[in-house]
Formats: sequence, C-alpha cells, structure tokens
Amino acid sequence: MKIEEIFTFENLYKAYKDCRKSKQHKGEVIRFEVDLSRNISNLQKELLSKKYKLSKYKKFLIYEPKERVIEALPFKDRVVIKCFCEATLRDKIENKLIYDNAACRKNKGTDFAIKRLEKFLKYEFGIQKNNDFYFLKCDIRKYFQSINHEILLGLLKKINFSTDEMWLIEKLIKEQPNNAEIGLPLGNQSSQWFALFYLNEIDRLIKEKLRIKGYIRYMDDMILIHNDKKYLQKCLLEIRKACKEKLNLELNDKTQIGKVKNGIDFLGYRHILNSRGGIIRKLRVSSKQRMKKHLKIMKKLRIKNIIDDEYIYVRKNAFYNHLKNTSESYKLKKEVYPF
Repeated sequence: MKIEEIFTFENLYKAYKDCRKSKQHKGEVIRFEVDLSRNISNLQKELLSKKYKLSKYKKFLIYEPKERVIEALPFKDRVVIKCFCEATLRDKIENKLIYDNAACRKNKGTDFAIKRLEKFLKYEFGIQKNNDFYFLKCDIRKYFQSINHEILLGLLKKINFSTDEMWLIEKLIKEQPNNAEIGLPLGNQSSQWFALFYLNEIDRLIKEKLRIKGYIRYMDDMILIHNDKKYLQKCLLEIRKACKEKLNLELNDKTQIGKVKNGIDFLGYRHILNSRGGIIRKLRVSSKQRMKKHLKIMKKLRIKNIIDDEYIYVRKNAFYNHLKNTSESYKLKKEVYPF
C-alpha cells in the first residue's frame, strides 16, 4: 500500500478511538483530543511527507508474570502504530504464520493455545493407548531483547511490503531506546507482530521438516509432543542450531524434555495427562503465590483509597477467569482471595 492509502484521516481517527479505550482519563489522551482534528491532521502531514519521527520512549517496570522493562511511546505515536498495524502490517504478517502460532492473533490467544495443547495430548493418547510419551518445551533466552534488527528486516523484505511500508517498518525497528542495535520495545503493538513473525522459520522447521503434528507456540514458548524421546532430542538439536545460525537466538534453561504424565508447565498452568486420557489442569505454584501477593497489595491500596472498587472488581474477575480454567477452581478461589 502507498503511504497515503494507509494514513488517511479516517484511518488515523479510527486508530485514535481504539487507542483511547480505557485510557480516556489520562492526561496525554486528554491533551491530544483537546484539538483533535488539528493533531490528527498534523500527524498525517508528517507521515505523508516522511518527516515523521518517533518520540522519546518512556520506561517503566511491570511485575506480571515477572519483572519486565516496558518501553512505551507517547499517545500520538501509539495512534500511528495502531493505524499502521490495522491497515497493513497485521494482515500481511498474519498470512505468513502457521495456524498454531497462537499469541496476539484474532480468535486466538491463551485459551486457544491451551485447548490446542490438550487436543494434541488427547490425540497422542488415542494412538499410544497410554500417557507414557514425551514433550519438548523450548523457550528463548530474553526473546524481545535479542531480536536482531538486520535479520528481522531481511525476513520482512521477503514479504510483499511496499517501499512506503518498509520506510515505517525500518523506523519502528531501528529507532530504539538508547539507539540499541538489537531488541524490540515490549510496549509497541508492532513489536508484537514482529516477534510473532521472527520465529516463523522455526515454526516451519518443526512443522514441515521435522513433521511434528503436535506443536503449539505462544510467542517464544514452544511445546512439541511426540512418542519418541530420541526423536525429540534430535528436534532439540535442530531447533537450537537454527535459532543460533539463522536468528542469532539462544534457548534458555527452561528448555527441557519430559514425560507428559508428569505434567507440562504452559501459560501459567500445569497440564497433566492421566492414565485414562483425561486432562488435569492445575494452577502453577508460582502463579498462585503471585496472585495472592497481588491481591493482598490491592487490599492495602484500597484501604488507603489509592484504587477504587471498580478497579478491584476488574482485577478480581481477571484472576477468577484464570482460576476457573483449573481443575480446582472453587478451592483456589477461597484460598487465593483475601477479601
């Protein structure tokens, strides 16, 4: 697409409306919409003339599910990225991804990934008539921070992006906080799509060369199901080699081969296939402890009137939705909730 087709006033306005959801009370959003038409028009002019530059990133820490550094752009830049992703980036990358690449995609996500994993477990159980088979779990060391810009751009150039589209893609990849030469900021929507695509060659290796039917990936968490431990060891060697030689990535210490009857840790749950072919899904101990701690902190903040009942209601419901997918949801709800 040409740049004038991507950044129409209508597309930018729609992106603004999407970006302001749940953030309409924030100062930067209010300031942007005080003179909304002019701000969108100015953004459009900068983009069409290719004088647009990314603003300075803001850094902050989050602690769910572990400590991470988030680097986020100001609101106006998030509008630009949202517009670009919706108009062209998402669809062109989406068309190149395998079905079982589950994160951040329409009609997919954590529930989809969990159901696919459990479908693969039950399918293999049906063939083997027991739960005495294996899984390989692969995880990338510091994935977002390790993505190589030149390799990523080389992969993206194989997709049919126009010259105008590549202009902004290069800007989003190369104009990083502290002028870093590798890594992508976690706070950008575009980074999510680039990260989904970066491991596509590994997906293709697993599905097309290694012929693993039971395979699911959620961002950089990969699970392979197979009845032959030696074959999974071979797969691990191939994956490790491809990650290093083609993508300049390393697998971390969480990478392991194990028996499915002992349980698979995936997306906050431990999935156990029993001897009758049923799935027992338990909340991981670390997830339970983290949830308890978070809720206790919310209780203290509510007493001090730092947060309100509406925020607590939203967060408690989010936790409950996570708990209800387990085999012990009622017990956990009583155990975890401090108020």
